[in-house]
Amino acid sequence: VVLDPGSDRTEVEQRLLEVKGIGPWTTAYVAMRALSDPDVFLDTDLGVVQALRALGVSADAAERWRPWRAYATLHLWSPA
Repeated sequence: VVLDPGSDRTEVEQRLLEVKGIGPWTTAYVAMRALSDPDVFLDTDLGVVQALRALGVSADAAERWRPWRAYATLHLWSPA
């Protein structure tokens, strides 16, 4: 699997999902970090869920943040 920023995200995700133990969260994280996809949003991540709850915002709000949802994810992970 080629994990360069120019790699096709769909292909990389499909190939990674073939590996036992790798699921959707991991493939999305790889897309965000290794493929530099600026629009990945890890809405099932516990840290993201807790940060959204603390802000009184639902995960649906992330649609407004397109195409930069990965940056929102990083912000939500940062300590308050």
